[in-house]
Amino acid sequence: MTSHADTLPDVESPCTMSCVVDQQHGYCLSCWRTMDEISFWHRYNPAQKHAVLAQIEIRRAAHATTH
Repeated sequence: MTSHADTLPDVESPCTMSCVVDQQHGYCLSCWRTMDEISFWHRYNPAQKHAVLAQIEIRRAAHATTH
């Protein structure tokens, strides 16, 4: 049986090589990932990576509306 995680394509890291961690929110303002997400990215399966990418969009949008 194939799981949903097996059918998603893998994705590249959203790292921009310009780390700027927002101490208030705990994520990088360049790639929008938390330190845990950055640290464990290479261990995540494609479904987990896609979930992080969805969170990135939420963080980016929230940041844009507050700044």
